[in-house]
Amino acid sequence: MYDALFPIAEDLNALDATLSAPDGAQRVARIAAAFDETARRISTATQSAADERERLDLQKLYRGMIAARRIVLTLQERHSARGAAL
Repeated sequence: MYDALFPIAEDLNALDATLSAPDGAQRVARIAAAFDETARRISTATQSAADERERLDLQKLYRGMIAARRIVLTLQERHSARGAAL
């Protein structure tokens, strides 16, 4: 379910460097896509949850993936705006 996150783990661990990199926009796009794909997989898993507790846990994970995507994109926007202001 989380396989899409493995290739972007290094970029996430060094997010400041990722945002500042010449190819930062492309790398952030890959990060956002990985969060989207993981959220999609979690949503699919939610449909086959064994019980209400598992369904609620998966819904929390889904919302977390969506929130993480938004956070990374917001940080990219702020980083770009800060760079443009300099």
